[in-house]
Amino acid sequence: MPIDEPVRKHTDELVLEVAAVPAQAAALRDVLAKWALDRGLPRELAEDLKLTAYEAMTNVVKHAYPDGTEGNVMTVTAAHDDGLLKISVADEGRWRDGRRPDGGRGLPIIRAFAPEASVTSTPTGTIVRLAWPCPAL
Repeated sequence: MPIDEPVRKHTDELVLEVAAVPAQAAALRDVLAKWALDRGLPRELAEDLKLTAYEAMTNVVKHAYPDGTEGNVMTVTAAHDDGLLKISVADEGRWRDGRRPDGGRGLPIIRAFAPEASVTSTPTGTIVRLAWPCPAL
């Protein structure tokens, strides 16, 4: 490698943009769990990942978009990088503060089962980021 060429770290990444509907969230939770297991995440932590990612995706389906809006999407990204397995769930909807009669447990579950969890909300969407320690194979 020439000296002036930057050193690039290897990132193993999966990016999926899907309709924000319950069937997609259910299917993607299994895809993410298998992806994590294939990268060496212990089974117990893969189950935690599956639960928390599903909660984040369910929040998009239930809360991100006004009722009846067509074309709602969520982008789910999984990356294995620098000893961490990172999941993000993003939408282009609007964050709504306060409890709703049909919800209220998703974020506490996410924070209880993901070693690292954050929610970033802007006028153009929300991103939930999750991470688990996972050394490279």
